[in-house]
Amino acid sequence: MRILGVFLAILTVFFAGAGLTLALWRRSGSILAAELFGFSWLLGAGLVSGLLALGGIVLPGGALLAVVTGVTLVIGYYGARTLRAGTVRIETGWVGAPVWEKWLQLLVVIPIGYMGWAIFRDAVMWDGLLVWEAKARHAFLAGGSLPAAYFSDVTRMRFHPSYPLYLPFTELWVYLWTGDCDQTAVKGIFPVFYAAAIALLWSSTIRLGGRPWAAAVTALLPLFVPLMADNGLGLVQGYADFVLGAVYLGGVSALLAWRVRGEEGAWPVAAACAAVLPWIKQEGLFLLASLILLAAAMGWTRREKGFGFLVPGFWFSVLRFAAPGLVVVVVWRLALGLLHVKEDSTFHPFTMEYLWAGLPRLGTIFHLIGAQFSLLKYWSLLWFAVPVALLTLARRRRMVALWLAVALFAPLVFDIVPYLFTTLDLVFHMTTSLDRLFLQFSLIGVLCLGLALEEGRGE
Repeated sequence: MRILGVFLAILTVFFAGAGLTLALWRRSGSILAAELFGFSWLLGAGLVSGLLALGGIVLPGGALLAVVTGVTLVIGYYGARTLRAGTVRIETGWVGAPVWEKWLQLLVVIPIGYMGWAIFRDAVMWDGLLVWEAKARHAFLAGGSLPAAYFSDVTRMRFHPSYPLYLPFTELWVYLWTGDCDQTAVKGIFPVFYAAAIALLWSSTIRLGGRPWAAAVTALLPLFVPLMADNGLGLVQGYADFVLGAVYLGGVSALLAWRVRGEEGAWPVAAACAAVLPWIKQEGLFLLASLILLAAAMGWTRREKGFGFLVPGFWFSVLRFAAPGLVVVVVWRLALGLLHVKEDSTFHPFTMEYLWAGLPRLGTIFHLIGAQFSLLKYWSLLWFAVPVALLTLARRRRMVALWLAVALFAPLVFDIVPYLFTTLDLVFHMTTSLDRLFLQFSLIGVLCLGLALEEGRGE
């Protein structure tokens, strides 16, 4: 019965996410099956976790399960109508490819299968247990929602009660369907997150490069990056950073599909991914800002008349892109304020006085960032290969290389700022957190490698 519960929980998330993705993509003619798979899971988890957070305020567990399930079915049905109406078509992406290239796509199964084995081999640990799963367990035992006392309990301050609920309430969804707090059952969602990321790597390479063999090799690359496989702080331990990186990859790939391939429906999908980012983790705010910056850069260079930097329509378009994510940020902050959340402060107030005092730390910050890039035990040769890949790509597709560079370096720049205000020992704080921050944009680095593998079509 628990296996059936896990299956139904995952299926309903997919159904809701597919409906939302197809509804947003309806302005374009086709979507790749791998794209639909990746976006369906990532956006579906955001939709279901958000519905649980809202519905749990007034509904008990059984009624909450029934109502949220009903909403997911309605959204899924609405999206399915776009398929029947013919406004969206699903394509494989390898039509016309040689037989050997089609068989090569089986490589995609290797990293997903390995990660699934690794996840069920190890226990959920540290932040995966005490920050994320603990919220899901508490909410399940409380009847489907986190009581207000949870957020104001001083004994929980070390476990970050202010962190958002995307991952915990996706886990809660599994608990509601299985009827028990079974950590083995809830592990079933983590291979799906990994599969969604691999699917988006594959589909992004197909969209921008066009050759299935390059897409298959790109999808295989994360297996050779230790921190993306099972070397701690990832999905094997139940952390949220790889999940955050997968959604960020989704947003970047959707923006590239919109700007490079003219898929107009990809733009609202990218905005939806941007809105999900701050719902996953606090650092998602920096990735949201990075996606907004990337969307603005792409809009600024768009050739269509009336979309220049000084035209009001440009700023209105950027605001429309940013609005869903900003609404999520504001609503969550208001909710935390109303709940009187108590949490240890790791940072000084963000004032000019503390900024000025923190500027002398920049030398140490840059030194430790450089050291993190060179850690082979975490990253293998990834960060040595990415600059070469960007330079290679820039020779043929200058704008694509520029946008990927923005997607890589914008989060890095934003991540530097909090270290200027940290109340902890700077070296300790950075050495215990930099690897997780890098993991959040490392999939973009893998995409750079994949696109540099073959001679893409010019921009």
